[in-house]
Amino acid sequence: MRRGVAPFLAAPRFLRGPWARPSRVSIATGASARLGPAGPLLAMEELLRRSVPPLPPYETREKASPPAELRSVEFMRAYRAVEAGPRRAELLARLARDFGVDHGQVAELSAKVLQAREQQREAGALLQAEDRLRYSLSPRYRGLFQHLGRLEGGLRFLVELRGDLLEALAVRQAEGPHVRAIVKEVPPQETEDVNKITTAIFYSISLTQQGLQGVELGTYLIKRVVKELQGEFPQIKVFSSLSPIPGFTKWLIGLLSSQTKEEGRNELFTDAECREISEITGDPAAEKLKRLLTNNEWARSERLVKALRSPLMRLCAWYLYGEKHRGYALNPVANFHLQNGAVMWRINWMADASPRGITASCCMMVNYRYFLEDTACNSAEYLGTKHIKASEQVLSLVSQFQQNSKL
Repeated sequence: MRRGVAPFLAAPRFLRGPWARPSRVSIATGASARLGPAGPLLAMEELLRRSVPPLPPYETREKASPPAELRSVEFMRAYRAVEAGPRRAELLARLARDFGVDHGQVAELSAKVLQAREQQREAGALLQAEDRLRYSLSPRYRGLFQHLGRLEGGLRFLVELRGDLLEALAVRQAEGPHVRAIVKEVPPQETEDVNKITTAIFYSISLTQQGLQGVELGTYLIKRVVKELQGEFPQIKVFSSLSPIPGFTKWLIGLLSSQTKEEGRNELFTDAECREISEITGDPAAEKLKRLLTNNEWARSERLVKALRSPLMRLCAWYLYGEKHRGYALNPVANFHLQNGAVMWRINWMADASPRGITASCCMMVNYRYFLEDTACNSAEYLGTKHIKASEQVLSLVSQFQQNSKL
C-alpha cells in the first residue's frame, strides 16, 4: 500500500527523483524580508492570496474565467524557494485552513436542504438546493491545483508537493487538522530490491480526484512517467495497467432483466451452466442471478464463485471487446487505454473482491499492456479503423462468448 493524497495524484514512490529536492532558500525577499520575524508569514499570506482564485458564485460557475497563468507559475516558483520542512508545512497548513471550504456557507446551505425536505417542496427546488450545497463543498485551493495541472511541469510539481506533505506528516505527527485533512496515511510499502523490478503496473489511472480534472493523464501518467522510469530503472521492460471495469455489472443485470421477462429464455449461459447455478441457488439461473448480482451475495459462496467464473469471464470479454459506442469501446476505461495505444491484455478473475469491485465489475479487473514501440501505431489504428488490439486470452474468451452466448 502507498500513502495517498486527497486532492493530488497518488504517485508511485519511485517517481521521486532529483527534481524533488529544490534549493533551500527563504521565500522572504525584498520588502517582506525587512519585516522582521513576521515577514515570512506575511509573505506566505500574500502569496496565497494572489495565487488561489476565489470560488466563483454558483450562478456564474460555468462562465468564470481561469486564473492568470502567471499567478500559478509564480506560486510554483515561490513554493520551491521556501525552505523544505516546517516552512513548507506551515504554508500548506495555511492553504488548507484559509483557502478551503467556507464552513459557514456549508452550514447555511445544509439548513436550506433540510428545510426543503421538511416542507416537501417540489423536486426541482430540492435538487437545486442540494447542488448548491455540493458546490459549496469545493475548497478554494482546488482551483489552484486544477490550473497547476494544466501548466507545463505542473503535474510534476503536484507530485513534488505531495512528497512534502508526506514528509511533513512523518516528521511532525501532531502537525494539526489542516494538513491531516489533505493527507491520508496508510502503512508504508515493504522494502524491495530495485534491481529485481522488471514490471511497472499503473493502477486505476483515472480522473477520480476533482483537483486534477482537465489534466491529460494519458500523456502525463503513461508516456511521461514511462520515460522517467526507463531512465531510473532501465531493467523494466513490461508496462501495464491494472484497471477497473466500471459498468460491467450494470450491463449484465440489464441483460438478465430482459431474459427474466420471457419464461425459459436463456441466451447467456450454456445448459450445463444453468443447471449448475440452479442446483446451487434452487431457482432459475437468470432470475436468481439478477438478485444475487444486485446485492453482491454471490461473492460469498465458494460454489457460485467457481460456477460463475467461466460464464462471467467470457461475458466480460465481450463487454470490453464487443460492446461499442459509435464504433469505439463502450467501457470508458477501455476506450481511454485503447486511445493511448494499449493492448487489451488479460482479464483477471476475483482481482478486486472489495464491495466496490463486486458492485462494478463482478470482482474482475483487466490489464491493458503498453508495448512502447507499438503504441503510436495502435492508437492511430484504433482511432482510424476502430479496431481493438487484444491478446490471445481476450480473443479466446470472446470466441467462447460467440459460441455459447447470444445477445
